[in-house]
Amino acid sequence: MRHLNSAATLTLAATLALFAPANAADTSKNATHEIALTRVDNPKDTLVKAKVIDAKGDSVGSVDDVMLDKGGKPTSLKVDVGSFLGVGGKDVAMKASTFKFDTDRKVLITNMTKDQIKKLPEMKT
Repeated sequence: MRHLNSAATLTLAATLALFAPANAADTSKNATHEIALTRVDNPKDTLVKAKVIDAKGDSVGSVDDVMLDKGGKPTSLKVDVGSFLGVGGKDVAMKASTFKFDTDRKVLITNMTKDQIKKLPEMKT
């Protein structure tokens, strides 16, 4: 009986070793590196001029400025929406909590649509 358990254990270990690398590779392909803006190092340098996209990957605008709290963490962003080469759009203020930052693509992702963002009140400067 003891010999049978050892054989079963070896068979199971060999099977897992055979399939484990393929499964590990598959999950890494789908992994995203999205973080909350409060975890971004040097938020002004990193986020200003960053592209903003919606959850579908469509371009929404770009970041013009980042407002920070006393601890240096982003609280809100000034986002330029609807412009082409800086003409014809407007600036809107958006809470930092509505974004995730994709560290691989260096873009901000929001769950709001472009139409929802365009309906936000214009930020007066």
